[in-house]
Amino acid sequence: MIRTLLHRLSAWLTTPRLPEVVLPLPSRTASPTASDLLNELRDTAWTCASINAATCASYAPRLYVRTRPGQPPPRVATRAAPHHATSAERIEEVTAHPLLDLLRQVNPVHNQFDLFELTTLYQEVVGVAYWLLEFGPLGIPVAVWPLPSHRVTPTPEGFLYRAVEGQRLLPPERVIAFRYPDPRDPYNGGLSPLRACYDQVRLVREWSQFKRERLENHAIPDAIVSPEGVLADDERARLETQWNHRLRRTGAGRVLIADTALRVQLLQHSMGDLAALADLRTTREQICNAFHVPLAYLSTETNLANLQAAEQQHLARAIMPRLRRRDEKLNEQLLPLYDPSGRLFLASDDPTPNNRELTLREREMLLKYGVLSADEMRATLGLPPRSTPTQPPSEPNA
Repeated sequence: MIRTLLHRLSAWLTTPRLPEVVLPLPSRTASPTASDLLNELRDTAWTCASINAATCASYAPRLYVRTRPGQPPPRVATRAAPHHATSAERIEEVTAHPLLDLLRQVNPVHNQFDLFELTTLYQEVVGVAYWLLEFGPLGIPVAVWPLPSHRVTPTPEGFLYRAVEGQRLLPPERVIAFRYPDPRDPYNGGLSPLRACYDQVRLVREWSQFKRERLENHAIPDAIVSPEGVLADDERARLETQWNHRLRRTGAGRVLIADTALRVQLLQHSMGDLAALADLRTTREQICNAFHVPLAYLSTETNLANLQAAEQQHLARAIMPRLRRRDEKLNEQLLPLYDPSGRLFLASDDPTPNNRELTLREREMLLKYGVLSADEMRATLGLPPRSTPTQPPSEPNA
């Protein structure tokens, strides 16, 4: 009996170790680094990543408190939240709390929208985002600093941050890591959409670079002027200078009368290949698919119905999972610093249009059958209660 208790105590005190991850065999091409991914953030990749980041930042999480039967009422200012209510517990939205103050102004440089937009943007590009918590004298965070993900390396002892002034090891209790799932390394890795379509992004960049170099110095003349006889060097230079002087810039369309017999051959060359342009459109479609961004967002050849359907698809398949992954990470690592009991939790509003319509119908039913009063419903929407008309003072009896 004593041996069993000692064994359990030893197992409880022992720091749990993560299981070993079997990495895939090395490929012929080197895997891109975080800096390589940031360098490819342009064109279609930047458009898709910025769309997802700005949309996720538009749905900031709200703070709620749950009260189960037998628990005391919350000690913070709250208002009703009927769309989160259940029969087993009461859910109320917290309107005043130190965590809400922290998220409104996370540090002297960034506000709430900046923080959440940068967090999602780093995940879209690198696959992982890091928050550095700055604690105050009461042991709760007083500032949040988003760290450049390409300068952070997770280690068994913490997180190695490579700053301009040098390297320093950050303790794990001060860092919150937001990771996208990576089947190759489920504990320290993060597979970003940009990494998943890295080859396609490079192909678009190389095509743009080829077009730019072709425009700057395509080394193909527009015409060849061939005299019948052999010209001396100074005569050939004089004829070339005269030809360029009269016909270049604003001289297009003029008539040139030569004093010698010349044969003019016009060259027609195309700066684009139809097959290459078709491949480029397919490549951009693959990039959009990796970021879960509908093609209708990047095309003008669409109508209102297709655009609305694309928006609903984007909110349901791309934004909603990203919001849930972000909120659960905050509930896991940030909320226990304020509430060890687990009654507080963060949750973002449902962005999907269908669920918003369902919420409106639920509110109508709650009002219709008297489950909530009009003032309680207004409180859930952040509105003040209705002003009750005051009765005029009665005149004294004569």
